[in-house]
Amino acid sequence: MQWWRLIFALLVADASAGSLLVDRAATNRTFAGIGGLSGGGATSRLFVGYPEPQRSQLLDYLFKPNFGASLHILKVEIGGDSQSTDGTESSHMHSKDDLDLTRGYEWWLMTEAKKRNPDIKLYALPWTFPGWVGNDPVTGVPSGSPFTYPNQTAEYITEWVKGAKGTWGLDIDYIGIWNERPATYSYAKALKDTLAAAGFSRIQLVAKDAAADICDELTANPAFAAVVDVVGLHYPSDYANNSGYAVCHELNKPLWASEEYDSYDDYNGAACWARVLHAHFALSGITASIMWNLIGSYYHGTTNYASSMMTAVQPWSGHWENLETLWATAHMTQFTKVGWKYLSVGSGSGQLPQGGFYTTMVDPNGTDFSMFIVKISHDHASCIRPTLPMEVVQAETLTFKLDGFAAKSLAVRWSNYENEEKPQFVPLPDVLVGADGTFTLEVALGDYYTLSTIRTSAKGNYTSPASRPSFPLPYSDNFNSYATSQEAPYWTDQIGTFEIHTDAQNASNKAMRQMVPQLPIGWADLGTQGPMTLIGMKEWYDVSVEVRIRLPNIVAAGCVATRVDQMWKNGVIFCLRGTGGWNLTHAGPPQNGNYSAKPAPVLSGTVAPPGTQGWHTLKLATLGANATGWYDGRQVFTTTVRDYDTGFAAMGTETWHAVEFDDAKIEPLGANWTPTSPCPPPTSGSTVRSRPCQANGVAAEDQTFVLTSDWAIMHKPSGLCVEASSNNSGAGLTMERCIFQSPMQSFVNDYTNIRNQDKPMNLTDTIRLVGTLNGDVHVASSSAPNGWGLWSYFPNTFQLRNTYDSDAALGYPMCLSACA
Repeated sequence: MQWWRLIFALLVADASAGSLLVDRAATNRTFAGIGGLSGGGATSRLFVGYPEPQRSQLLDYLFKPNFGASLHILKVEIGGDSQSTDGTESSHMHSKDDLDLTRGYEWWLMTEAKKRNPDIKLYALPWTFPGWVGNDPVTGVPSGSPFTYPNQTAEYITEWVKGAKGTWGLDIDYIGIWNERPATYSYAKALKDTLAAAGFSRIQLVAKDAAADICDELTANPAFAAVVDVVGLHYPSDYANNSGYAVCHELNKPLWASEEYDSYDDYNGAACWARVLHAHFALSGITASIMWNLIGSYYHGTTNYASSMMTAVQPWSGHWENLETLWATAHMTQFTKVGWKYLSVGSGSGQLPQGGFYTTMVDPNGTDFSMFIVKISHDHASCIRPTLPMEVVQAETLTFKLDGFAAKSLAVRWSNYENEEKPQFVPLPDVLVGADGTFTLEVALGDYYTLSTIRTSAKGNYTSPASRPSFPLPYSDNFNSYATSQEAPYWTDQIGTFEIHTDAQNASNKAMRQMVPQLPIGWADLGTQGPMTLIGMKEWYDVSVEVRIRLPNIVAAGCVATRVDQMWKNGVIFCLRGTGGWNLTHAGPPQNGNYSAKPAPVLSGTVAPPGTQGWHTLKLATLGANATGWYDGRQVFTTTVRDYDTGFAAMGTETWHAVEFDDAKIEPLGANWTPTSPCPPPTSGSTVRSRPCQANGVAAEDQTFVLTSDWAIMHKPSGLCVEASSNNSGAGLTMERCIFQSPMQSFVNDYTNIRNQDKPMNLTDTIRLVGTLNGDVHVASSSAPNGWGLWSYFPNTFQLRNTYDSDAALGYPMCLSACA
């Protein structure tokens, strides 16, 4: 047990003058809980399709008391038919006359959470709204705002709450207004009144799930303040607001971080979360924190991959990973309950003398209490946002003086986030409290302790199946085995919503139908390309996509696509309209169908009009720089396309029509589906270079790297690390034995966004990792004209690429390689 790096000691002498007082009588604000957020959007999309028993095991990890995260709050999105970060979630009312309280998976998730923990609090918030909510109730003319007709929007939300209770037996505890968008008094009042009239007066209103300016708005409008129960802030800074949110606290309402974290779920993410949970109260008086997001169960290649409590992106294998943040959560949730009281800053909570935080909570109706001590170095403390100012944090020996407590010993759980080789949520020997109420412990960098009278904690353990990150091909599905109103497994809607419905002309057949009838009131995408759902991997290159389509009218179009990004702004797309006109483009179809602007067609033409009654088959194949399209089995075109796009397969349409899709098939093409490594395994001293990335979601050994939490670039098969020969501009790189925190092996990066964007990897403040198109890789102060200085990490294939999205200047992506 040498890795403990700590010693607990019983002090028999009086407490030192530097002891930290923990006064049982100094109760302060009420703890409201720690939660996770499913939605904002479609973040649990792949989770619902997990096989058993893995799906139930993951639910246990999240919600079962004294097992894993043991969450107090589950926050969900009220689907609104529009893109809300990682996808679209279906509305319960696509139109004013439509109501379906079985759509989507948030109902299921809330039900499963309640099964495991009947006391869990439920919180719901819309990101987007179906367009009809903003329509004039008489003329139908759209306003584009949910607040123009506040009673209409309030009725819409109340129908969702009624469905939660009447159809699913769920009591909603909190409701929000509109995620990170304006809030108005007229709508807040209408919503509270409408909920009360429907029998839901107990539901508390949170405002406004955005910045702290809501506190100024509520202060200026007492009537508005009167209908708001909780102030909910997103990503609140504990440092930028020198008053500690004084204006918010003067409202005498609970102050929450109602959305927080948004960081990759490795050791650095866990360190960020551990710091935030306690800094928020110690510095800002915040009494609840809700993580976005609950479970990272959405494809890499959509926004903010795996910014979550754990990662589960392989429903075909059942594999999950990255529980570090989950165990950081357990440090707090398994030792507290909603309704406990914080002890005041200076009397049980606050900042540690040498950096870090401590908080204490007590049971107001009993003798139990829990203390939390966290000391994270600046290198590992940052979340994706807000910016964390530089702060010196050092190891120290702490003495605590308990006043008003009878406990003679305290149970201990410990984690360390300075080094990912350290274990987490480890039970340690009890801390013994001296006769004078004191105890001492040594706290190292990265340490997170829980000390408590609670002794029911446990570290649940299930075995994750072996990882198979490549999407399984060939793929085919006729959609007949699924419940109506649901999405088909693996397909993830990005614009519009696509649901399973019975074929109106054949009751024994089911198909996917685009369901959104008008432009929604959006949050992320306000209306550019047409509706689309995608599947597969961002690395795909050589595939064919085939699907049957049926068009509802001659102005509608059906489309198939390969190599698309999340919003099909790039890719290869083949669309056919009911008139018989077709287009091949390098971007998804514009919603107005006007191809005279972007995207200009690569090719266009006409075929016999498909009409509106029968099914017709579209097929698109891309292999290298070639694309071929078929309509009803006959070749329509074969042509050259740009060869640097990689991405998902997709199907969709131009605008808000009920186009139907059936019998989808995806097949691999060509020989480039077997990994090739043109060199033997590296040894110490091997030169690091780059070469074209292995295509199609296949991992090549020489391009297989892991980004560690101490900023090393480790070659996965050999265990060697990339090392710069010096920190001078132009210095070369070799593979060497990994040395923890070696300055020549530390390429500091934005550990979250490097998986979602192009980001620098910095050896020093001015020297970064760069590459050139001839395969050279070195460190320099800037990239060469024919090179790059930004990188993106692809976790499914362990590739460190020179571009996240298509880049004409760089061409087909290059990957870091251990081949000399």
